[in-house]
Amino acid sequence: MKETDVDNSNNSKHVTTESERVVDRPVEPQPPPEKPRRKIPKPVKIVAAIALVAGVGLGVYRLFFYQPEPDGLFLSGRIEGYETDISAKIGGQIAQVAVREGDLVEPKQLLVKINDAELQAQLQGAEAQVRAAQERLQRSRQQLPVLQAQLEQANLTTQQATEESQGRVLEAKNALAAAQAELVEAQTNLKLAQADQRRTRELYAQGVVAAQQRDRDDAQAEAAAARVNAARQQVQSAQGRLTQAQATLRNTPIRAAAALQIQNQITQARTDISVAQQDVQNVKAQQAEIQANLNYLVINSPMSGNVITRSVEPGEVVAAGAPLLTLVNLNHLYLRGFIPTGEIGKVKIGQPAQVYLDSFPDRPLSATVTRVDPKASFTPENIYFKKDRVTQVFGVELTLKNSQGLAKPGMPADGRILESVTSYQLPVTNHQLPITNHQLPITHYPLPNHEP
Repeated sequence: MKETDVDNSNNSKHVTTESERVVDRPVEPQPPPEKPRRKIPKPVKIVAAIALVAGVGLGVYRLFFYQPEPDGLFLSGRIEGYETDISAKIGGQIAQVAVREGDLVEPKQLLVKINDAELQAQLQGAEAQVRAAQERLQRSRQQLPVLQAQLEQANLTTQQATEESQGRVLEAKNALAAAQAELVEAQTNLKLAQADQRRTRELYAQGVVAAQQRDRDDAQAEAAAARVNAARQQVQSAQGRLTQAQATLRNTPIRAAAALQIQNQITQARTDISVAQQDVQNVKAQQAEIQANLNYLVINSPMSGNVITRSVEPGEVVAAGAPLLTLVNLNHLYLRGFIPTGEIGKVKIGQPAQVYLDSFPDRPLSATVTRVDPKASFTPENIYFKKDRVTQVFGVELTLKNSQGLAKPGMPADGRILESVTSYQLPVTNHQLPITNHQLPITHYPLPNHEP
Protein backbone atom coordinates (compact mmCIF):
# COMPACT_ATOMS: atom_id res chain seq x y z
CA MET A 1 0.00 0.00 0.00
CA LYS A 2 1.54 3.23 -1.16
CA GLU A 3 -1.10 5.89 -0.48
CA THR A 4 -3.60 6.50 2.36
CA ASP A 5 -6.81 8.58 2.23
CA VAL A 6 -8.32 9.89 5.44
CA ASP A 7 -12.06 10.64 5.75
CA ASN A 8 -12.53 13.23 8.47
CA SER A 9 -16.27 13.64 8.07
CA ASN A 10 -17.19 10.41 9.77
CA ASN A 11 -14.26 10.58 12.04
CA SER A 12 -13.19 7.22 10.72
CA LYS A 13 -10.32 6.18 8.74
CA HIS A 14 -10.62 4.44 5.43
CA VAL A 15 -7.62 3.20 3.71
CA THR A 16 -7.73 3.05 -0.07
CA THR A 17 -5.21 0.95 -1.72
CA GLU A 18 -3.56 1.55 -5.07
CA SER A 19 -5.50 -1.23 -6.58
CA GLU A 20 -8.81 0.39 -5.67
CA ARG A 21 -7.80 3.74 -7.17
CA VAL A 22 -6.81 2.06 -10.37
CA VAL A 23 -10.22 0.52 -10.60
CA ASP A 24 -11.93 3.93 -10.25
CA ARG A 25 -9.90 5.89 -13.10
CA PRO A 26 -10.64 5.32 -16.75
CA VAL A 27 -8.13 3.55 -18.80
CA GLU A 28 -6.07 5.92 -21.02
CA PRO A 29 -4.37 4.75 -24.20
CA GLN A 30 -0.65 4.55 -23.93
CA PRO A 31 1.35 6.82 -26.35
CA PRO A 32 3.66 5.10 -28.75
CA PRO A 33 7.24 5.01 -27.68
CA GLU A 34 9.19 8.21 -28.70
CA LYS A 35 12.06 8.03 -31.12
CA PRO A 36 15.39 9.28 -29.85
CA ARG A 37 16.07 12.94 -30.93
CA ARG A 38 19.12 13.81 -33.07
CA LYS A 39 21.62 16.02 -31.30
CA ILE A 40 22.44 19.34 -33.12
CA PRO A 41 26.18 19.61 -33.86
CA LYS A 42 28.06 22.32 -32.01
CA PRO A 43 29.41 24.11 -35.19
CA VAL A 44 25.84 24.50 -36.42
CA LYS A 45 24.88 26.10 -33.14
CA ILE A 46 27.85 28.52 -33.42
CA VAL A 47 26.93 29.47 -36.98
CA ALA A 48 23.31 30.00 -35.97
CA ALA A 49 24.37 32.20 -33.05
CA ILE A 50 26.62 34.28 -35.29
CA ALA A 51 23.81 34.67 -37.83
CA LEU A 52 21.45 35.74 -35.06
CA VAL A 53 23.90 38.32 -33.73
CA ALA A 54 24.57 39.62 -37.26
CA GLY A 55 20.87 39.93 -37.93
CA VAL A 56 20.30 41.82 -34.70
CA GLY A 57 23.25 44.10 -35.45
CA LEU A 58 22.03 44.78 -38.97
CA GLY A 59 18.59 45.59 -37.64
CA VAL A 60 20.02 48.03 -35.06
CA TYR A 61 22.25 49.65 -37.70
CA ARG A 62 19.40 50.16 -40.16
CA LEU A 63 17.14 51.38 -37.37
CA PHE A 64 19.49 53.91 -35.74
CA PHE A 65 22.54 54.51 -37.93
CA TYR A 66 21.68 53.76 -41.54
CA GLN A 67 21.26 56.73 -43.84
CA PRO A 68 20.23 56.22 -47.44
CA GLU A 69 22.75 57.24 -50.05
CA PRO A 70 21.86 60.73 -51.36
CA ASP A 71 21.13 61.29 -55.02
CA GLY A 72 23.74 62.62 -57.39
CA LEU A 73 27.01 61.76 -59.08
CA PHE A 74 29.90 61.13 -56.72
CA LEU A 75 33.55 61.66 -57.36
CA SER A 76 36.69 61.79 -55.27
CA GLY A 77 39.82 63.82 -55.69
CA ARG A 78 41.77 66.52 -53.99
CA ILE A 79 41.45 70.24 -53.46
CA GLU A 80 43.52 72.29 -55.88
CA GLY A 81 43.99 75.98 -56.51
CA TYR A 82 45.29 78.33 -59.15
CA GLU A 83 49.01 78.68 -58.54
CA THR A 84 50.86 81.92 -59.23
CA ASP A 85 54.64 82.01 -59.63
CA ILE A 86 56.09 85.22 -58.18
CA SER A 87 59.13 86.24 -60.24
CA ALA A 88 61.55 89.15 -60.39
CA LYS A 89 61.38 91.32 -63.50
CA ILE A 90 65.06 92.19 -63.12
CA GLY A 91 67.83 90.13 -61.61
CA GLY A 92 69.97 90.81 -58.61
CA GLN A 93 71.02 89.59 -55.20
CA ILE A 94 68.27 88.62 -52.77
CA ALA A 95 68.36 90.90 -49.74
CA GLN A 96 65.29 89.69 -47.84
CA VAL A 97 62.63 86.99 -48.03
CA ALA A 98 59.79 87.99 -45.72
CA VAL A 99 57.62 84.84 -45.86
CA ARG A 100 58.00 81.10 -45.59
CA GLU A 101 56.10 78.11 -46.91
CA GLY A 102 52.66 77.84 -45.38
CA ASP A 103 52.33 81.54 -44.57
CA LEU A 104 49.14 83.35 -45.46
CA VAL A 105 49.74 86.63 -47.28
CA GLU A 106 47.53 89.60 -48.05
CA PRO A 107 47.57 91.90 -51.10
CA LYS A 108 50.51 94.35 -51.19
CA GLN A 109 52.32 92.48 -48.43
CA LEU A 110 56.13 92.44 -48.75
CA LEU A 111 57.40 89.12 -50.06
CA VAL A 112 60.94 89.55 -51.40
CA LYS A 113 63.40 92.44 -51.59
CA ILE A 114 66.42 92.55 -53.93
CA ASN A 115 69.57 94.60 -53.30
CA ASP A 116 69.21 98.05 -54.93
CA ALA A 117 72.64 99.64 -54.36
CA GLU A 118 73.58 99.66 -58.05
CA LEU A 119 70.29 101.10 -59.19
CA GLN A 120 70.42 103.77 -56.50
CA ALA A 121 73.73 104.98 -57.96
CA GLN A 122 72.23 104.99 -61.46
CA LEU A 123 69.27 106.96 -60.13
CA GLN A 124 71.54 109.64 -58.68
CA GLY A 125 73.34 109.96 -62.03
CA ALA A 126 70.02 110.27 -63.84
CA GLU A 127 68.90 112.98 -61.44
CA ALA A 128 72.10 114.94 -62.16
CA GLN A 129 71.49 114.62 -65.90
CA VAL A 130 67.96 115.88 -65.44
CA ARG A 131 69.21 118.98 -63.61
CA ALA A 132 71.82 119.71 -66.32
CA ALA A 133 69.26 119.33 -69.10
CA GLN A 134 66.85 121.62 -67.28
CA GLU A 135 69.57 124.27 -66.94
CA ARG A 136 70.32 124.12 -70.67
CA LEU A 137 66.65 124.47 -71.38
CA GLN A 138 66.45 127.47 -69.07
CA ARG A 139 69.37 129.22 -70.80
CA SER A 140 67.85 128.62 -74.21
CA ARG A 141 64.57 130.05 -73.04
CA GLN A 142 66.27 133.10 -71.59
CA GLN A 143 68.16 133.80 -74.83
CA LEU A 144 65.04 133.76 -76.97
CA PRO A 145 63.47 137.01 -75.59
CA VAL A 146 66.78 138.87 -76.08
CA LEU A 147 67.00 137.85 -79.71
CA GLN A 148 63.36 138.73 -80.27
CA ALA A 149 64.01 142.21 -78.84
CA GLN A 150 67.01 142.63 -81.11
CA LEU A 151 64.96 141.58 -84.10
CA GLU A 152 62.24 144.04 -83.25
CA GLN A 153 64.77 146.83 -82.86
CA ALA A 154 66.43 145.94 -86.15
CA ASN A 155 63.08 145.95 -87.91
CA LEU A 156 62.26 149.34 -86.45
CA THR A 157 65.67 150.72 -87.39
CA THR A 158 65.34 149.39 -90.91
CA GLN A 159 61.91 150.88 -91.28
CA GLN A 160 63.04 154.22 -89.88
CA ALA A 161 66.15 154.36 -92.05
CA THR A 162 64.07 153.49 -95.09
CA GLU A 163 61.65 156.27 -94.38
CA GLU A 164 64.49 158.76 -93.72
CA SER A 165 66.27 157.76 -96.89
CA GLN A 166 63.10 158.15 -98.89
CA GLY A 167 62.58 161.60 -97.32
CA ARG A 168 66.11 162.68 -98.09
CA VAL A 169 65.79 161.52 -101.67
CA LEU A 170 62.58 163.45 -102.05
CA GLU A 171 64.14 166.53 -100.45
CA ALA A 172 67.22 166.24 -102.67
CA LYS A 173 65.03 165.95 -105.74
CA ASN A 174 63.11 169.05 -104.72
CA ALA A 175 66.32 170.95 -104.04
CA LEU A 176 67.71 169.86 -107.38
CA ALA A 177 64.56 171.00 -109.13
CA ALA A 178 64.74 174.39 -107.37
CA ALA A 179 68.40 174.79 -108.26
CA GLN A 180 67.68 173.93 -111.84
CA ALA A 181 64.90 176.48 -111.91
CA GLU A 182 67.20 179.15 -110.49
CA LEU A 183 69.79 178.18 -113.08
CA VAL A 184 67.26 178.65 -115.87
CA GLU A 185 66.22 182.00 -114.44
CA ALA A 186 69.86 183.09 -114.07
CA GLN A 187 70.56 182.05 -117.64
CA THR A 188 67.53 184.02 -118.85
CA ASN A 189 68.63 187.09 -116.90
CA LEU A 190 72.11 186.64 -118.31
CA LYS A 191 70.75 186.66 -121.86
CA LEU A 192 68.77 189.87 -121.16
CA ALA A 193 71.76 191.53 -119.57
CA GLN A 194 73.99 190.62 -122.49
CA ALA A 195 71.37 191.93 -124.93
CA ASP A 196 71.18 195.26 -123.01
CA GLN A 197 74.96 195.35 -122.95
CA ARG A 198 75.22 194.98 -126.74
CA ARG A 199 72.60 197.68 -127.40
CA THR A 200 74.23 200.03 -124.91
CA ARG A 201 77.62 199.58 -126.56
CA GLU A 202 76.14 200.23 -129.97
CA LEU A 203 74.42 203.36 -128.72
CA TYR A 204 77.55 204.42 -126.93
CA ALA A 205 79.51 204.02 -130.17
CA GLN A 206 76.91 206.24 -131.87
CA GLY A 207 77.24 208.73 -129.02
CA VAL A 208 73.62 208.37 -128.03
CA VAL A 209 74.18 207.18 -124.47
CA ALA A 210 76.77 208.11 -121.95
CA ALA A 211 79.67 205.96 -120.86
CA GLN A 212 78.05 205.61 -117.43
CA GLN A 213 75.10 203.73 -118.95
CA ARG A 214 77.46 201.51 -120.82
CA ASP A 215 79.39 200.65 -117.67
CA ARG A 216 76.13 199.92 -115.79
CA ASP A 217 74.94 197.48 -118.46
CA ASP A 218 78.36 195.83 -118.56
CA ALA A 219 78.22 195.35 -114.77
CA GLN A 220 74.69 193.85 -114.95
CA ALA A 221 75.80 191.44 -117.62
CA GLU A 222 78.73 190.30 -115.50
CA ALA A 223 76.46 189.97 -112.45
CA ALA A 224 74.01 187.86 -114.46
CA ALA A 225 76.85 185.65 -115.62
CA ALA A 226 77.96 185.24 -112.01
CA ARG A 227 74.44 184.26 -110.94
CA VAL A 228 74.34 181.68 -113.70
CA ASN A 229 77.58 180.18 -112.42
CA ALA A 230 76.21 180.16 -108.88
CA ALA A 231 72.99 178.50 -110.06
CA ARG A 232 74.99 175.85 -111.85
CA GLN A 233 76.87 175.11 -108.61
CA GLN A 234 73.54 174.89 -106.70
CA VAL A 235 72.31 172.40 -109.26
CA GLN A 236 75.44 170.32 -108.87
CA SER A 237 75.16 170.48 -105.09
CA ALA A 238 71.52 169.39 -105.20
CA GLN A 239 72.45 166.58 -107.55
CA GLY A 240 75.10 165.40 -105.07
CA ARG A 241 72.62 165.46 -102.20
CA LEU A 242 70.16 163.46 -104.28
CA THR A 243 72.83 160.91 -105.08
CA GLN A 244 73.70 160.66 -101.39
CA ALA A 245 70.06 160.26 -100.44
CA GLN A 246 69.59 157.58 -103.04
CA ALA A 247 72.66 155.83 -101.63
CA THR A 248 71.00 155.62 -98.20
CA LEU A 249 68.12 153.76 -99.81
CA ARG A 250 70.56 151.08 -100.86
CA ASN A 251 71.53 150.59 -97.18
CA THR A 252 68.05 149.23 -96.36
CA PRO A 253 68.76 145.66 -97.60
CA ILE A 254 71.88 145.69 -95.43
CA ARG A 255 69.81 146.47 -92.38
CA ALA A 256 67.24 143.88 -93.50
CA ALA A 257 70.04 141.33 -93.77
CA ALA A 258 71.01 142.10 -90.18
CA ALA A 259 67.41 141.55 -89.10
CA LEU A 260 67.33 138.31 -91.08
CA GLN A 261 70.45 137.15 -89.28
CA ILE A 262 68.79 137.85 -85.95
CA GLN A 263 65.73 135.94 -87.17
CA ASN A 264 67.97 132.97 -87.93
CA GLN A 265 69.39 133.19 -84.43
CA ILE A 266 65.86 133.15 -83.04
CA THR A 267 65.05 130.05 -85.09
CA GLN A 268 68.21 128.38 -83.80
CA ALA A 269 67.29 129.36 -80.25
CA ARG A 270 63.88 127.78 -80.63
CA THR A 271 65.52 124.65 -82.00
CA ASP A 272 67.86 124.63 -79.01
CA ILE A 273 64.82 124.91 -76.73
CA SER A 274 63.17 121.95 -78.45
CA VAL A 275 66.35 119.91 -78.22
CA ALA A 276 66.76 120.86 -74.57
CA GLN A 277 63.16 119.86 -73.87
CA GLN A 278 63.74 116.54 -75.59
CA ASP A 279 66.90 116.02 -73.56
CA VAL A 280 64.96 116.73 -70.39
CA GLN A 281 62.29 114.23 -71.40
CA ASN A 282 64.91 111.62 -72.28
CA VAL A 283 66.78 111.90 -69.02
CA LYS A 284 63.49 111.96 -67.10
CA ALA A 285 62.47 108.79 -68.92
CA GLN A 286 65.77 107.20 -67.92
CA GLN A 287 65.17 108.34 -64.37
CA ALA A 288 61.64 106.89 -64.43
CA GLU A 289 62.96 103.61 -65.83
CA ILE A 290 65.55 103.35 -63.08
CA GLN A 291 62.90 104.21 -60.50
CA ALA A 292 60.62 101.54 -61.95
CA ASN A 293 63.45 99.02 -61.75
CA LEU A 294 63.92 100.04 -58.12
CA ASN A 295 60.24 99.40 -57.53
CA TYR A 296 60.59 96.00 -59.19
CA LEU A 297 63.22 95.12 -56.60
CA VAL A 298 60.53 95.30 -53.90
CA ILE A 299 58.13 92.44 -54.66
CA ASN A 300 54.74 92.59 -52.97
CA SER A 301 51.95 90.04 -53.01
CA PRO A 302 49.43 90.62 -55.82
CA MET A 303 46.65 88.75 -54.02
CA SER A 304 45.53 86.89 -50.92
CA GLY A 305 46.95 83.43 -50.85
CA ASN A 306 49.10 80.78 -49.28
CA VAL A 307 52.84 80.35 -49.86
CA ILE A 308 53.39 76.80 -51.07
CA THR A 309 56.94 77.10 -52.44
CA ARG A 310 59.92 79.22 -51.40
CA SER A 311 62.62 78.88 -54.03
CA VAL A 312 65.25 81.43 -52.91
CA GLU A 313 67.10 82.46 -49.80
CA PRO A 314 68.85 85.75 -48.87
CA GLY A 315 72.21 86.16 -50.55
CA GLU A 316 71.36 84.24 -53.70
CA VAL A 317 71.71 85.92 -57.09
CA VAL A 318 68.72 85.38 -59.34
CA ALA A 319 68.18 86.14 -63.01
CA ALA A 320 65.32 88.15 -64.42
CA GLY A 321 62.14 86.10 -64.56
CA ALA A 322 63.36 83.43 -62.15
CA PRO A 323 60.57 82.15 -59.84
CA LEU A 324 61.00 83.22 -56.25
CA LEU A 325 57.79 82.09 -54.56
CA THR A 326 54.66 80.20 -55.54
CA LEU A 327 51.28 81.31 -54.18
CA VAL A 328 47.93 79.65 -54.41
CA ASN A 329 44.76 81.71 -54.36
CA LEU A 330 42.64 80.52 -51.43
CA ASN A 331 39.59 82.34 -52.76
CA HIS A 332 39.45 80.24 -55.92
CA LEU A 333 39.79 76.59 -54.89
CA TYR A 334 38.30 73.66 -56.74
CA LEU A 335 37.96 69.90 -56.45
CA ARG A 336 39.51 67.96 -59.32
CA GLY A 337 38.00 64.52 -59.89
CA PHE A 338 36.92 62.10 -62.59
CA ILE A 339 33.55 60.85 -63.82
CA PRO A 340 33.19 57.60 -65.82
CA THR A 341 32.34 57.95 -69.48
CA GLY A 342 28.93 56.37 -69.01
CA GLU A 343 27.83 59.07 -66.56
CA ILE A 344 29.49 62.18 -67.99
CA GLY A 345 26.37 62.97 -70.02
CA LYS A 346 24.64 63.90 -66.76
CA VAL A 347 27.14 66.66 -66.02
CA LYS A 348 27.00 70.16 -67.44
CA ILE A 349 28.69 73.48 -66.73
CA GLY A 350 27.00 75.53 -64.00
CA GLN A 351 25.43 72.51 -62.35
CA PRO A 352 25.27 72.81 -58.52
CA ALA A 353 27.43 70.51 -56.45
CA GLN A 354 28.68 69.91 -52.93
CA VAL A 355 32.16 69.14 -51.63
CA TYR A 356 32.77 67.06 -48.50
CA LEU A 357 36.03 67.37 -46.60
CA ASP A 358 37.34 64.55 -44.45
CA SER A 359 37.83 66.99 -41.58
CA PHE A 360 34.22 68.22 -41.74
CA PRO A 361 32.09 65.47 -43.27
CA ASP A 362 28.86 67.02 -41.94
CA ARG A 363 29.53 70.49 -43.40
CA PRO A 364 29.30 70.25 -47.19
CA LEU A 365 30.64 73.23 -49.09
CA SER A 366 28.64 74.64 -51.95
CA ALA A 367 30.28 74.35 -55.35
CA THR A 368 29.58 74.65 -59.03
CA VAL A 369 30.71 72.61 -62.01
CA THR A 370 33.07 74.96 -63.83
CA ARG A 371 34.98 72.64 -66.15
CA VAL A 372 34.49 69.36 -67.94
CA ASP A 373 37.42 68.04 -69.93
CA PRO A 374 36.66 68.10 -73.66
CA LYS A 375 38.32 64.73 -74.17
CA ALA A 376 38.18 61.49 -72.27
CA SER A 377 41.30 60.11 -70.66
CA PHE A 378 42.31 56.89 -69.02
CA THR A 379 41.99 56.49 -65.29
CA PRO A 380 44.83 57.97 -63.23
CA GLU A 381 48.14 56.21 -63.34
CA ASN A 382 47.84 54.80 -59.83
CA ILE A 383 45.37 52.18 -61.12
CA TYR A 384 47.22 48.86 -61.36
CA PHE A 385 44.62 46.52 -62.86
CA LYS A 386 44.39 46.26 -66.61
CA LYS A 387 40.59 46.27 -66.70
CA ASP A 388 40.62 49.53 -64.75
CA ARG A 389 43.39 51.11 -66.80
CA VAL A 390 41.44 50.87 -70.03
CA THR A 391 38.39 52.53 -68.49
CA GLN A 392 37.99 56.07 -69.78
CA VAL A 393 36.94 58.96 -67.60
CA PHE A 394 36.38 62.69 -67.94
CA GLY A 395 38.05 65.19 -65.63
CA VAL A 396 35.65 67.50 -63.80
CA GLU A 397 36.33 70.58 -61.68
CA LEU A 398 34.00 71.74 -58.92
CA THR A 399 34.80 75.32 -57.94
CA LEU A 400 33.99 76.19 -54.32
CA LYS A 401 31.76 79.20 -53.87
CA ASN A 402 33.09 79.94 -50.37
CA SER A 403 35.71 77.70 -48.83
CA GLN A 404 35.12 79.35 -45.42
CA GLY A 405 38.80 78.84 -44.70
CA LEU A 406 38.23 75.09 -44.31
CA ALA A 407 39.55 73.82 -47.64
CA LYS A 408 43.28 73.79 -48.26
CA PRO A 409 45.18 72.84 -51.42
CA GLY A 410 46.18 69.19 -51.42
CA MET A 411 43.39 68.01 -49.08
CA PRO A 412 41.50 64.90 -50.22
CA ALA A 413 37.79 65.48 -50.63
CA ASP A 414 34.65 63.99 -52.08
CA GLY A 415 32.18 65.70 -54.35
CA ARG A 416 28.56 65.22 -55.20
CA ILE A 417 27.06 66.70 -58.36
CA LEU A 418 23.38 67.36 -57.92
CA GLU A 419 21.58 65.91 -60.91
CA SER A 420 18.84 68.02 -62.40
CA VAL A 421 15.61 66.01 -62.60
CA THR A 422 13.77 66.37 -65.90
CA SER A 423 10.17 65.18 -66.00
CA TYR A 424 9.04 63.43 -69.13
CA GLN A 425 5.32 62.90 -69.83
CA LEU A 426 4.23 59.96 -71.86
CA PRO A 427 1.52 60.58 -74.43
CA VAL A 428 -1.96 59.72 -73.16
CA THR A 429 -4.06 57.56 -75.48
CA ASN A 430 -7.68 56.51 -75.26
CA HIS A 431 -6.96 52.90 -76.07
CA GLN A 432 -8.58 50.60 -73.56
CA LEU A 433 -7.71 47.03 -73.05
CA PRO A 434 -10.55 44.60 -73.89
CA ILE A 435 -12.33 43.11 -70.90
CA THR A 436 -13.08 39.41 -71.15
CA ASN A 437 -15.40 37.32 -69.03
CA HIS A 438 -13.04 34.45 -68.81
CA GLN A 439 -12.75 33.24 -65.28
CA LEU A 440 -10.09 31.08 -63.96
CA PRO A 441 -11.30 27.81 -62.44
CA ILE A 442 -11.27 27.74 -58.69
CA THR A 443 -9.95 24.59 -57.19
CA HIS A 444 -10.70 23.81 -53.56
CA TYR A 445 -7.91 22.12 -51.78
CA PRO A 446 -8.61 20.62 -48.34
CA LEU A 447 -6.70 22.24 -45.58
CA PRO A 448 -4.83 20.02 -43.20
CA ASN A 449 -6.64 19.43 -39.93
CA HIS A 450 -4.46 20.74 -37.17
CA GLU A 451 -5.67 19.93 -33.72
CA PRO A 452 -4.98 22.47 -31.11
